[in-house]
Amino acid sequence: MKLLGTLLLLLGLSTSLWAQQSGSVRRLDESNGFRGLPFGAPLTEGLHLKLIQDSGDEKIYERTDEDLRLGSFSATRIHYKFFQGQFAAVTIIVKGADQAQRVLPAFQSIYGPGRMEGFSCKWQGEQVGLSFASWSADNAILAMSSLPLTVKMKQAKSAGKGPRK
Repeated sequence: MKLLGTLLLLLGLSTSLWAQQSGSVRRLDESNGFRGLPFGAPLTEGLHLKLIQDSGDEKIYERTDEDLRLGSFSATRIHYKFFQGQFAAVTIIVKGADQAQRVLPAFQSIYGPGRMEGFSCKWQGEQVGLSFASWSADNAILAMSSLPLTVKMKQAKSAGKGPRK
């Protein structure tokens, strides 16, 4: 909830020159998680999670009590990925032109312009990475992840210990 409050506050503030500079990606590392759940946190029953995909070491959940509002837009779904029992990433799915078109400007106001690559935009801190993708005007996907845990997931996959079905 602390992160949500911070995001709402940042979205409400006018964009400053500092927010337009690439240094603002430091905010990713400062939050180092999503909605008060820090990356690396253990999987616990108190999170009110419902398993939606089990790939062995990688499991994807949705919160049963999720508030889909994120500042100026609302998500359709929010997925929480855990790797070996640790919170590793969150994926935010937004549908509907009215909502999807608000996503990129909202995150650019917080993290700066990002690095555009075709239909995606990426921000990378020291500990946290964020990517935005939209292949049409009526959808958007955001993925925020722990970079150290992403490295561990890739190492596990390359060592043949990747997701098991």
